[in-house]
Amino acid sequence: MDKRTQKETTTIYSILSRLEQVVLMRLRTGQNRLNALMSRKFKQAPSPTCTYDGLEDKTADHILQSCPLLQKERQEVWPSPTPLQTKLHGSRLELEKTTTFISRAGLNV
Repeated sequence: MDKRTQKETTTIYSILSRLEQVVLMRLRTGQNRLNALMSRKFKQAPSPTCTYDGLEDKTADHILQSCPLLQKERQEVWPSPTPLQTKLHGSRLELEKTTTFISRAGLNV
């Protein structure tokens, strides 16, 4: 678990752009525009599952860790396996990698 203080976390966030902050918060909280939430809560997606593989719900975990459609983008940003915790709560560099991945993948979260 990350042992950063509140001040260190706030400092990392203040360095990120507003858009990066919003993307990360949406991914962390699950309050985003991915199919899982949009289908179940708002009935705005036909199904909660990933439109590519149809096997898993399209959640932050799925797109950041396992969606086959996004494998190439994941490999470009994270050449070696990286835990979800690091992608969402890591250092400034790791958080920037996460927002870069979302952008490259063309996802609107």
